[in-house]
Amino acid sequence: MKTAQRILLTATHLFNEQGERNVTANDIALELDISPGNLYYHFKGKDGIVSALFADYYRELASLLAAPLITEDFLDQSNPLERSWLFLTVLLEVMYEHRFLYLNQSDLMQRYPEIDRGMRRLMALKQRAATRLATDLLASADVLPAPSRLEHIADSMAMTLMYWLSFEQFVGESMGAQQSIHRAVLQALSLCAPYLGEKQGEFFAECELINTRLLEKSPS
Repeated sequence: MKTAQRILLTATHLFNEQGERNVTANDIALELDISPGNLYYHFKGKDGIVSALFADYYRELASLLAAPLITEDFLDQSNPLERSWLFLTVLLEVMYEHRFLYLNQSDLMQRYPEIDRGMRRLMALKQRAATRLATDLLASADVLPAPSRLEHIADSMAMTLMYWLSFEQFVGESMGAQQSIHRAVLQALSLCAPYLGEKQGEFFAECELINTRLLEKSPS
């Protein structure tokens, strides 16, 4: 593995575990057992590392969020709930791998203009993707929600995705990565349930089954 890639991987680990504010470029060099000069040869200090990490993250997440927007039959209509769950799981796994961006989100957006612009674009994509998921999940509802209510559902789902990791940090709950991710997915998808009428109980029961099954398959 090239030194630049090792620097990015190590920085991500340290930022996630200790918080981006608490890690210096020298800390990263020390962890890698390389000289600060070697690190500065590849990146212009910690700012350069953070910018490179966000650029890679943005490309990956934007590509994932585009999938339900450009694929006509994105959700398998035989089981749209499970397909939605798997899509959100992959999305949140990527977010969790870069959770330092969300645990100190407002501060990073103030200090890095590219992160501010990128996070705003990602929120817009999350809203559009959530609208697509909610539309397909509620297609079988007895009474389809009005467009204004559908927009409300999508906004709530997007907010859950954007701020879930911060929420868990604030409430001080400690759990494994997969538990945290699937709990977030359940929270996001459950926002559709109140609009399903008599099918609400069935929807929640299926969510619980999917959650249990996928957690059993997940690595500890």
